[in-house]
Amino acid sequence: MSDQLLRSQRFLPVALRVEGEHCIVVGGGAVGTRKALTLTSYGAHVTVIAPDVTDELRREIRAGRVTWIENRYRRDQLEAVFLVVAATNDPEVNAAVVRHGRHLKSLACDASSKTGPDVMFGALLEHDGRTIAVFTDGRDPAAARQTRDRLAASLRVDGNQGKHE
Repeated sequence: MSDQLLRSQRFLPVALRVEGEHCIVVGGGAVGTRKALTLTSYGAHVTVIAPDVTDELRREIRAGRVTWIENRYRRDQLEAVFLVVAATNDPEVNAAVVRHGRHLKSLACDASSKTGPDVMFGALLEHDGRTIAVFTDGRDPAAARQTRDRLAASLRVDGNQGKHE
């Protein structure tokens, strides 16, 4: 992908109400875990599709806060939901998840792509009833998290309190 196209691709930062909405996260690794935990922290009903999940996500599943479909993604597993998040380590699977989600009229997030998603998660910081979101239009999520962490330090927010992605 050319630098010119990346520079021209921009996303409008918006807030989505996900409380009570059904969302699917495909992938149970570190990225899928972050996305699933962020969605549940905002009240979404989350289903994770993955052959394996992180220990942190497994605890959420055992506690009943996340539903787990324990196998690899197949097209027939995807249903019309509010939001589908593709978070596997396979770009082809992620692209297929996004295509299928769009076909079903769901919002789609491809956590591995700078150009494929409809939705991107910003690096979020909640403090004193306010939410700060840092976006880099998909160019550098690590830089967004670093900026969020610097803001947290300047506001004296302790540890990971109020941080989401």
